[in-house]
Amino acid sequence: MSSGDETAMTFDPSQDFAGVLDGLQTVTLVRPGSSAATTVPHALCRAVKTREMEPSQGQYTAADVAWHLPASETPEAPRPGDVIVDARDRRWTILTVRAATLASRWRCLARDLALAHGLDAAVRIEKATPAKSESGAEQLVWRLWLAGVRARIQPAERQVATQHEQLSTAAAFTLLVAEDLAIDHTCRVRGPDGKIYRVLGYRKAQRIDALSEIDVMLEG
Repeated sequence: MSSGDETAMTFDPSQDFAGVLDGLQTVTLVRPGSSAATTVPHALCRAVKTREMEPSQGQYTAADVAWHLPASETPEAPRPGDVIVDARDRRWTILTVRAATLASRWRCLARDLALAHGLDAAVRIEKATPAKSESGAEQLVWRLWLAGVRARIQPAERQVATQHEQLSTAAAFTLLVAEDLAIDHTCRVRGPDGKIYRVLGYRKAQRIDALSEIDVMLEG
C-alpha cells in the first residue's frame, strides 16, 4: 500500500459506532443530585444473558442490560449510580462502567430497579403548600408533587396511637421506591386505589442497586 492510501484507510471508531449500528435510540443520562442531564442521540441497548455468565448468586437479573454510549456524546464519563432514561421513559441505574472499542464508547451494565424489585404500583406524591382561603386566612393545601412513581406497598407492623385519651390501631406500611425522592413530613402518598398514606419517615437506599423506603400510615 502506498503512502498516498494511508489517509483513505484512516479508521475512526467513534464514527463507526454511530454510523453503522442499527437499533440506536436517544436516551438521557442523569446524575442523581444534579439538575444537569445529557442527551445521548446514539445509544445502543443489549440484553445481558445470564446463562452466558458464571453463576452470579443473584448479581445479574432479568432486568439487566448493557448500554453502549459513544464517548463523543458524553462530555463527562458515566459512572455507577447514574441513571439512563430510555425512549420509553424506563429508568436504568448504572452498576458498572468500562471503556470499550479503543475508548470510543462506554459499556454500562445497568438495571431497571422497578422491574427487578417488583415495583408494581404507581403512586402519587402530594405536598402540603401554603395558600390563602377565600377569607384571606393562611392554610395548607395538598397539591400534586410527583405522579406515576413506581412503588411497592407492603404491610409493616401495626402501630398503636393515642387520640383524645383513647387507643386506636392504625395500619402501617412500607413503600419501596427506586428513586431518591427526598420526601419529608410535608408529603403524603396517594395509592393507585385512592387511599391516602401519611409519611412517617424516609430512608435513602444505601447501595445503588437497592431501594429507598418510605414509612407510612394509612389515614382514615
